[in-house]
Amino acid sequence: MKRLLFFLVILPILITACAPQDEPPASKLDIIPFIRVYQGDSTTVLLSDLFYADSYESIRFQNDDAFKVRYDSMNASITIHASAPQKTVALLPFTFKKTEYVIPLKIESRINKTFVFRPQKTPEVITVFGSFNNWNRHDIFMEDTNQNGMYTADVQFDPGRYEYKFYIDGHEYLDPNNPDSLPNGLGGFNSILSIDPAFPGKEPFIFPDKIGPRENGRIDLHFMIERGDFQDPLNKTHIIALYDNHRISEKNVMVLDDANKVIVSLNPRDITLEGLHRVRCVLTNSHVRSNIVEFYLKDGDPLPLKNERLVWNDAIIYSLMVDRFYNGDPENDDPVEHPQLADRANFQGGDLAGLMEKIGDGYFNRLGVNTLWISPIQETTDKAFRETPEPHRWFTGYHGYWPVHPRNVEPRFGTNELLKELIQKAHKNGLWVLKDFVSNHVHQEHPYFQEHRDWFGQLELPDGRQNLRLWDEHRLTTWFDPYIPSYDFEGSPEALETVTNDAVWWLENYQFDGFRHDAVKHVPNEFWRELTRKIRQNFPSRDFYQIGETFGDYNLVSSYVTNGQLNAQFNFNLYWPARMAFVTDSSDFKNLDREMKRTLEYYGQLHVMANMMDSHDQPRFAAYADGDLRWDENAAEAGWERNIQVDHSRTYKLINLYMNYLLTTPGIPIIYYGDEIGMTGAADPDNRRMMRWGKNVKEVEKELRMQISRLIDIRNTHSALRYGVLYTVKADPVTYAYIRRDLQETLLVVNYRSDSEGMITIDLPPQLKLQQVQSLYGSDHVTLEGYSLTISSKPLQGHILLLK
Repeated sequence: MKRLLFFLVILPILITACAPQDEPPASKLDIIPFIRVYQGDSTTVLLSDLFYADSYESIRFQNDDAFKVRYDSMNASITIHASAPQKTVALLPFTFKKTEYVIPLKIESRINKTFVFRPQKTPEVITVFGSFNNWNRHDIFMEDTNQNGMYTADVQFDPGRYEYKFYIDGHEYLDPNNPDSLPNGLGGFNSILSIDPAFPGKEPFIFPDKIGPRENGRIDLHFMIERGDFQDPLNKTHIIALYDNHRISEKNVMVLDDANKVIVSLNPRDITLEGLHRVRCVLTNSHVRSNIVEFYLKDGDPLPLKNERLVWNDAIIYSLMVDRFYNGDPENDDPVEHPQLADRANFQGGDLAGLMEKIGDGYFNRLGVNTLWISPIQETTDKAFRETPEPHRWFTGYHGYWPVHPRNVEPRFGTNELLKELIQKAHKNGLWVLKDFVSNHVHQEHPYFQEHRDWFGQLELPDGRQNLRLWDEHRLTTWFDPYIPSYDFEGSPEALETVTNDAVWWLENYQFDGFRHDAVKHVPNEFWRELTRKIRQNFPSRDFYQIGETFGDYNLVSSYVTNGQLNAQFNFNLYWPARMAFVTDSSDFKNLDREMKRTLEYYGQLHVMANMMDSHDQPRFAAYADGDLRWDENAAEAGWERNIQVDHSRTYKLINLYMNYLLTTPGIPIIYYGDEIGMTGAADPDNRRMMRWGKNVKEVEKELRMQISRLIDIRNTHSALRYGVLYTVKADPVTYAYIRRDLQETLLVVNYRSDSEGMITIDLPPQLKLQQVQSLYGSDHVTLEGYSLTISSKPLQGHILLLK
């Protein structure tokens, strides 16, 4: 059956688009990612999700033995039917405006899993649901085909780790035949399913090695190969190397089989070296493939060691809620008065003036972050409203997610002119600024809802229920609360046109550098495609970053991450196992490493998905680390029922250790305001406390902030931590260690999560021929004998070592 783009993985564009009226040269066409297609199946892709163009009329495709392609000119899409063996790579050639390009394909196959459940009595409805179908309880129905009381369902999986339950006549059940389960953070547990790859051996790995000196303008790129179970003698046919969207000819590839080394030459007679370009290289044969190593070249050289903010991989984001950060102008304080409204659910005085003051005094520069994501600043309601879930507490719109005007700044935060000044000041201080844009819904007081009720979906369902918080069952129409109506963009083209125009207006009238988009999975793909098309058309020379928020499986999350939609989303699928691994004594870093590999397989080494420790929607890490929250309790109620504070020094060490991991892995790290001083809290709104300053910051918190600033500085001064491959060297119950390597340097990162001092032994890949070690962070007691490295570690300590 055909699968639309929702099941594809597209890496974000990181190269500035050309003007739509120009014929795009090779250096300006969006980098077309490796697309996942499934053996024996068909996959349909919109061309606009591959690369931006004003028209696709001149495009022509070629078929191959590995695949068949059908071009639909009416919809500007292609359907690819893959026949090549799984775990191989194929290149789909095409011609566009008289220039030849390729679309790289990764051929995959799914693995079947049969779910079995024997209920105590004959059910009316029984389904299996989980992270693999976005927790839709009405999707995968189970049947008693043999009439023996056993209900079964077959589901096809990619390799990975999944959570699931059974749904029987309105009740949820764990799998009684599976002892492996995890708390879900909502007061219950989910069963865990691990699907191992079909290939049982060790896959090969390509390391970037070095860039040779230029000879007659030619550049030689050196790669080292760890063969794993790649048994064939190496030859040129096993190497696929790409320069932007072009295959590098085999005549420019040299393979030294005995040395497990590959040299790829870039000849200025064949390519353009000026500007920013991307090189990708993969090793493949008929049954196995390596990682895809990739890196940037600017004017023929690697990007600098020191962060110069050339690409979005260089971003380090600081996320803050305007109302909760700093009160710079008490004159605009105007909390809502309501007898049943708690202070924590009301306005607390933070504003744009306060944020400007902290920019001006260098707070963010000292910390080392270079990007601000500010919460929504559009005008909100001046009343309190009662939340639907019990116990029906009262809230205000202090957070900004209840807009009542499309283009006005909330008066409690400041003015439209002050916002312009803030962004200008941020830019002068070397800070990018992202605007949080709310597109899924408005508040009922918004003029769009008052004047255009037909733009919004229905609150009442045909079955008599209210369409409230049915996140999975009615994903694109559900409402958060009766006073927060959701748009029906599929049923109202006028609404889609208006709201995308509003987004463009903010970019035209302010110098924002991109958007953080709220509730992305509740907005149809058509909205994001139209918004991105308008952005590309109106701002052809600007490189905006758009990141979205979606809770769901890899296929759903990645369906929005394309060159024609968003650059990235928050990587919650890595976030959950990371928090569990660093907090839970019984956890194992093998689970986190498995998810890390899956992230890299889906999004690539140079992805700009965002990694985090905390967010405004989740309980803070410190609350779990300090023992104030259990994984199996309702974290929202816990925040109201007890006063959660950090009581143990161990918690600050765990936070610092997590930051050692966060700031050394691929993707963009996010520091949620207060993370740097170890702020704690349960779920919303307890995790949105007022930021503490000056004498309200304890010495242990100041020390934590200093250590995190050191880690940020290391990321900012070592390119391998921003662009390098990640190669795992150890993952066990207490240690997670990996190499980050690019063309210029090799770093070893070790995360040691034990309460006892220990000696950590790491076996380094011998082909890298590493002979020297320098400690950048952590222990100075390190020895290197042969290819075995030993670190003397204090408890709960992170280490970063420069290897030569």
